[in-house]
Amino acid sequence: MRAVSLFLPTWPTDRLNRNLGPSAPPPDTPLVLAGREGRRRVVLAANPAALAEGISCGMAVAKAQALVAGLDLREADPAGDAQALERLAIWALRRYSPLVAADPPDGLRLEMAGASHLLGGEDGFLADLAGRLADSGIAARIAIAPTYCGAHALARFGPEPIARLEVHEVEARLSPLPLAALRLDVSTIDGLRRMGVDTIGELA
Repeated sequence: MRAVSLFLPTWPTDRLNRNLGPSAPPPDTPLVLAGREGRRRVVLAANPAALAEGISCGMAVAKAQALVAGLDLREADPAGDAQALERLAIWALRRYSPLVAADPPDGLRLEMAGASHLLGGEDGFLADLAGRLADSGIAARIAIAPTYCGAHALARFGPEPIARLEVHEVEARLSPLPLAALRLDVSTIDGLRRMGVDTIGELA
């Protein structure tokens, strides 16, 4: 099996800019999308310019506005993001693999299933997928691994935006990654950190 994880780190803001077309804010304009978590109004998504200014998802909107003068603040659309992710999965199904599924809220999972040869092997597959997304204004990180869990971890926490993982490399490549790469719940991660365990390798 060769599993693929496609991670879209700024999917909501990339989708908004794509929909706005020529009226989208310039890339160097800090942009955030806001929504509610309980009674709090918080940042749900941020573009690279906003992230570079120290804004993070979950931050109170008032704090984000105080941190960055002239912040472009817009309403988040999680339902629209989810629907668009499903449409992206259908596109990938038609072009790349017979086995594709959305991996909400910000990714896809694919199985190569012998289809990579149609694009010149795994390198050709990675180049084609990354290139088409970049041309559409969508930031992406992609990993191929023997298991989907390995691909998911490497795409989101690995040092490279595009990566391939072979069976003999699994331990060495995944061991330095943080515990969050294992998709554990927050309380479990916090408990392990209090015990001095910070990486997959230390947990192993």
